[in-house]
Amino acid sequence: MTPTLNAPARPWRLAVAGCGAAAFGLHLPLLAASDTFDVIAVADRDPTRAGTAQQHFAVPRTATRVGDLLADADVLVVLTGVHEDLIEEALDAGVHVVTEKPVCLDVIRTRKLAERARDAGLLLEVGAMRAHDPALHAALAHVPEPTGGWLVKADGVDEAARRRLLPPGFTPYTFTDDPPQPVPDHLAPSQVTALQILLWQGYHLLTALVLAVPGTTATACHLDPAGQSVHALLHGPAGEPFTLVISATPAGTFHEQIHFADQSAAATIDFARPYEPAATTQLTTADGTQSGFADPFAAMWAAVDARLCGQHPADLPTSADLALRVEDLALALAGLTRTRKDT
Repeated sequence: MTPTLNAPARPWRLAVAGCGAAAFGLHLPLLAASDTFDVIAVADRDPTRAGTAQQHFAVPRTATRVGDLLADADVLVVLTGVHEDLIEEALDAGVHVVTEKPVCLDVIRTRKLAERARDAGLLLEVGAMRAHDPALHAALAHVPEPTGGWLVKADGVDEAARRRLLPPGFTPYTFTDDPPQPVPDHLAPSQVTALQILLWQGYHLLTALVLAVPGTTATACHLDPAGQSVHALLHGPAGEPFTLVISATPAGTFHEQIHFADQSAAATIDFARPYEPAATTQLTTADGTQSGFADPFAAMWAAVDARLCGQHPADLPTSADLALRVEDLALALAGLTRTRKDT
């Protein structure tokens, strides 16, 4: 069943699960200042952290049980590291969901959740903010049908960068703090590591690629012996080559770049560091260098509002469909992954 929604005569009521750096630094400031959304409750596995978020963003209440968190909510916003159980409880309660990416490490589970939401007439929105990034769409206006390129991320954003977003006394959460997530049974341990890198560090790059080149397929993937970096080759439907590199780097070092080209044009995006203003993102084309782009998170939440109102952006797939394409591609790359020890 396709969701049929109507905008209420009031802001959308949001319940937020998870009060980490992304909540304090990216989402809650934007949502608290919005006339479109009203955050009515927050929850965190650390009640003190939830209480601090409540006070800082003037949220009416905190909750320690999911049922209490969902009370009177239109939408559950999942900003935790593990999402599946929270999504299921929200769908069971008839509540729409906006979740951090990836939905799951096992795309079969993601597909089942997407089907459950669709059958219930509910939205399952996935926070792939890169899909709404004005810089990416400006690049694709220059190179609408790329015939080759590269996508690179040197990810050394350290704990200090996330700690600055949190109130004093709180430390950033990490994936190691979360319960183990189910992974596809057929993957070897090194392939699971590659899948985690692709979906935790490389999700935004894969999002950009599947948007720019629908039908991209995995060709090869290599995991370094330390299990920290992947180097992959992919091809578009007509054999267009694309290189993907996601590399661990020393703390404080970060670089994320996408380059798309065709026979007559090229565009290179150097993205802002995480948690820093999007205005520092730079797009370089034959016309020169452009910066000052609007916040992709604001664009993402505007798209969430549009979808809740039944006004799906015509130039984008639904975010659940996009998530499935990204997770399918990541799984295909993981399944091809080899290390030096394998060769």
